[in-house]
Amino acid sequence: MDVFDCGAVLFESADDEEAMRIECAVASDGSLRVMQESDGPLTDWCFEETPHRIEVEVSPEGVGELLSYFHVDEARMLPAVLRMEFTGYNCFRRLRRLMKDLEIPYSVYEHAIAR
Repeated sequence: MDVFDCGAVLFESADDEEAMRIECAVASDGSLRVMQESDGPLTDWCFEETPHRIEVEVSPEGVGELLSYFHVDEARMLPAVLRMEFTGYNCFRRLRRLMKDLEIPYSVYEHAIAR
């Protein structure tokens, strides 16, 4: 993630054969990117590919709304705040739920399952 100015790992686990990593970062254009990547036999069974990556992008305007919600002044501080609020294997889902509740639009990028 070398294109980012700052970031944080929200969750990381490597149990036996399955691994998962969830991280977020603020890009140089002021957008927020949250990425979940899993790798292993369960991932392969669920998504028919391994590793599988899902990425969410929030526009700079949406980042401004998150800054207001968390009472934070600068976008570069947002990953640290998210790291305090959103941890655990389901943090990616919980963060998307918050954005839906706050009506903050975001884009999701994920490979479609090819069957």
